[in-house]
Amino acid sequence: MPLPPHRRLTVSAALIAALAGALTPTTSASAAPATVGTRTPAPDMAGIVAALESAMANGAPGAMARYSGPDGVRGKAVGVRDRASGAAMDTRARFRIGSVSKTFSSVVLLQLVQEGRLKLDAPVNTYLEGLLPDDRITVRHLLTHRSGLADYTDAMFEQTVPGFEAVRDRVFSYQELLDLSLAEPRTTEPGAAYAYSNANFVVVGMLIEKLTERPVADAYQRRIIKPLGLRATAYVHPDTRIEGTHVRGYLHPDEAGAPLVDSTEQTVSWAQSAGAVISSTADLNTFTSALMRGRLLAPAMLDAMTTVTPTDATGTRFYGLGLRRYDLSCGTPVYGHTGTVQGFYTYAFATRDGRRSLAALANTSNRGAANTALGGTLEAAFCGRKPAPAPTARSTAPSGAPDHAPLPAERDLPERH
Repeated sequence: MPLPPHRRLTVSAALIAALAGALTPTTSASAAPATVGTRTPAPDMAGIVAALESAMANGAPGAMARYSGPDGVRGKAVGVRDRASGAAMDTRARFRIGSVSKTFSSVVLLQLVQEGRLKLDAPVNTYLEGLLPDDRITVRHLLTHRSGLADYTDAMFEQTVPGFEAVRDRVFSYQELLDLSLAEPRTTEPGAAYAYSNANFVVVGMLIEKLTERPVADAYQRRIIKPLGLRATAYVHPDTRIEGTHVRGYLHPDEAGAPLVDSTEQTVSWAQSAGAVISSTADLNTFTSALMRGRLLAPAMLDAMTTVTPTDATGTRFYGLGLRRYDLSCGTPVYGHTGTVQGFYTYAFATRDGRRSLAALANTSNRGAANTALGGTLEAAFCGRKPAPAPTARSTAPSGAPDHAPLPAERDLPERH
């Protein structure tokens, strides 16, 4: 006999609550803070431009950002996307998104969890028998960077440009990358602490390919790119080219004053499912908004993905399942990921309701000050224009000075500057 409407609602709510509880990490987690006030601030486009120009002042040839919200889309670009031709930065151009790829990989794996193909708290070795030396490492540990697997890129890019040139055209297997990690001491006991490692998402790629019996590129295409209509997004590994109008990337050498290295063409085989996706600001806006609106995951699974633990002691930066959360100065939490691949810094974030999103790029890397400056686009986009502080007799700050210094950007790769 069919249940009456009010009973159907009660049962559905109970089922969702039970599933959410089953997916909650066993480590201490943080709920999203309440947003201060109810009014959605208009994006501070002048502030976004100031952040982009600051990224340029700190070594990026160009930078751009695209904001999407209820009041429409706004894009800003400064500098050049190609130093040789002098072509201006273009918000329609494609670029390498680096570790934002990890969120793509996480979505695919969490969809497989929804389909009953694997369990978050099952050992990885359940699905890839004998792969890891510790049966305590679970699927959840990979997605939250709590496995203890060493990040092989620390040694690979100990010397930035020589390390890059050694792998620019190389094609690795997943197993070769994992072996590089396993040759290093583990960083933590499984589940003990957050320690960012690209090795975790190499194993995620291996799981995806094992369970789907198809290349990871096929999973991205069928499960994310095609359903969302992401026309500028692709996973082209191991092809070295970026087709169509694109941004060229420029890598800073470790030596002060050395010329920039054009790092655009590369296989990105050293990253693969940890960082080899190509996209655009418009597609990243679409992706992060769609994810937060529940178009890619069921509500309980999205709740699990956005349940986070701290990545540092600031109380403002957290990590969920392949997803960062930053709590901004206005009280607004935003979800997404940062990305670094040689020559490119990326930010792609959205509010929890998916109504507002921002994607930003600077075409350089190994220059942390540029990465930190680019992160200023988040505050300007989601918090709006900050009111001028009231003058006081004790104030010595110059007019227009920020009320707090930005936190250094979280690094997705080793950097020397």
